[in-house]
Amino acid sequence: MLTTSVRFAYRLIGTLGALHFLFILTLSEHISGLSVALFTVCVIAVLPPVQRRIRQLPLLGRDWFFGCAFLILIFVANVQLERGNRPEIVHGEYAFAHATLITGELGAAPISDAVILVDVSGEIVEVGTSASLTIPDGYETIDLSGKFLLPGLINAHGHLVMSGSEPGRTVEMTRFGPPEWVVGMFLTLAPTYAGEKVLVRLMERNAMRALRAGITTVRGLGDPEFYDVVLRKQIESGRSLGPRLLVAGPLLCTTGGHARQIGITLDGPDEARRAVRTSLSHEVDVIKIASTGGVADSKRLGEAGELQMTPEEISAITDEAHRKGVLVTAHAESAEGVLEALRAGIDNIEHGAELDDEALGLFLNNPRSLRGFTSLHPTLSVISSNRTLNEEGRKNRALYIRYMNGQQVSRDVISGYKSAVAAGVKIGVGTDGGLVDHASVWRELEFMIQHGNITNERAIHIGTLATAESIGIEATTGSIEIGKAADFMVVDANPFEELSTLDNPHMVVAAGSIVDRH
Repeated sequence: MLTTSVRFAYRLIGTLGALHFLFILTLSEHISGLSVALFTVCVIAVLPPVQRRIRQLPLLGRDWFFGCAFLILIFVANVQLERGNRPEIVHGEYAFAHATLITGELGAAPISDAVILVDVSGEIVEVGTSASLTIPDGYETIDLSGKFLLPGLINAHGHLVMSGSEPGRTVEMTRFGPPEWVVGMFLTLAPTYAGEKVLVRLMERNAMRALRAGITTVRGLGDPEFYDVVLRKQIESGRSLGPRLLVAGPLLCTTGGHARQIGITLDGPDEARRAVRTSLSHEVDVIKIASTGGVADSKRLGEAGELQMTPEEISAITDEAHRKGVLVTAHAESAEGVLEALRAGIDNIEHGAELDDEALGLFLNNPRSLRGFTSLHPTLSVISSNRTLNEEGRKNRALYIRYMNGQQVSRDVISGYKSAVAAGVKIGVGTDGGLVDHASVWRELEFMIQHGNITNERAIHIGTLATAESIGIEATTGSIEIGKAADFMVVDANPFEELSTLDNPHMVVAAGSIVDRH
C-alpha cells in the first residue's frame, strides 16, 4: 500500500512539474540555459530507447527517477517565474517636447517643435509648440528633439491567447492544425483554476508584446472562458500594465460551426439572444460572431465561405446587442456571408470578400447598424503570408483543402478591400493577431498601402483615428487631442516617408505611463 502511494505521489509530482515548467517556459522572458538543459534531459528520458533502459529499473526506482527529475523542474520553474517580474506602472506630469507631432487627423500637417502636456491621470491637457506653450512647474520635460510623435496604433482584431509569426513570410504548410490530443487537453484544462492562471498570464504577455510595438489599443475577438475580461480588469485596475483592451470573450457560433471549440454555440434566434445576454453579463465590450466558415478548421472545399448563421440568427444578435449600445462584428469570408451580415445590421466585417454594389452601399449607409454605417477590417496580414504546399503536402487531403480554401479567401479579401477603398468605405486595422505576430500592426498598414494604393499618411490615419472610430472609442483615443488619453508612440524617422520606422519605437506611452524609453 505504501509503495502504491509513493508511486502515485511521484507520478503526480512528475505531471505537475512538467506542466508547471512548460507554463513558465512559455511565459517567462528570462529562460536560463540550466532550465532548458533540465527540460531537455526529461524529454530525452521519454524517448523509446531511453524508456527501454528505464523500464529495466525496479518499478519504484523508475517512478523515483521521473519524480525527482520533475521536482527539480518545479523548483527551477518557480525561480524563473520570480525573475519574470511585470513591468512597473508609473504615472506623472510630463511635458513631451520638441518632437514633430503627427496628430492622426487625415490631412493635418505635422507640427514642428511640438509640446504635449500629460497630467498624472494619463490625459492630454495641452497641445502646442515650444513658442506658444509654457511648461508648468512640476512637469518633467522629456526632450524628443529630432523625433516624431504620433498616436498609438490600434489593432481591432486579435486573439491574445494565441501567438503567431511575422506576416509576409513564405511558410510551407506541413500539418493541418494541432493534433487532436493537444486540442482536447487545452479544452479540458482551460476552464480550470490552473488553466485561468496560465492563459491569463499568456494573454498578458502577448498584450505587452503588442504594447511595446506601439499598439496602445487591442480589441480581442475570440478568447476562451472570458479570460480576456479578466485581463482587461487587471489592466484597468492598475494591477497589470498593458494596452487598452476591448474584448468579446468567446465568439458566438453555430453548432458545428467555425471556432466552435472556444465559442458559445447557438441554434435559432432565441438561443442567439441568450448567447448575447450571456456575453454581456460577463461585461464584454463587443460581440463577435462567426457568420461563415473559416479557413483554419475547414474540412471541405468552399467551407470557409459557407453561410453558417441564418439571417434570423444574425438579426437577433445585432438587435439584442444594439439595444444595449454594443457593437457587433462578424467573421465573414464570402460575398454571401458579408451581404447577409450587412443586411442584418452588422457594425464591422472581419476579413471580407468580393463586394457588389449592394454590399458597398450598405457599408456606406446601413440603417440597421448601431451608427448608420459598417466598417471593414480586411486582416491583410493573416492572408499575406506566402503559404506553399509541396507534393507530399498535396497528398494530405485535409491539408490540401485548407490550403485551397486559404488561397480563395485571400484573393477575395484583397478584391473586396480594393473595392472598399475605391468606394470610400470606412476601413479599420485588424491583423487577426495571434494567427500573426501581435507586434505586426505596422505590417498591416504596409499591406494596405500595397493593395489599396494609398499613401503612408492615409495608412497611419487608418491605423489610429479611423480604427478608433470604427470600434467606437474615438472620444477616448486615436488622435493627439486635449482631453484624450495619452496613448502615443515616438519614432526616429518621419513615418509619412519611412513607414518601417514604426517597427522599432523610441518610446511608447499608454494612458500616460511610459512603457519603454530607449
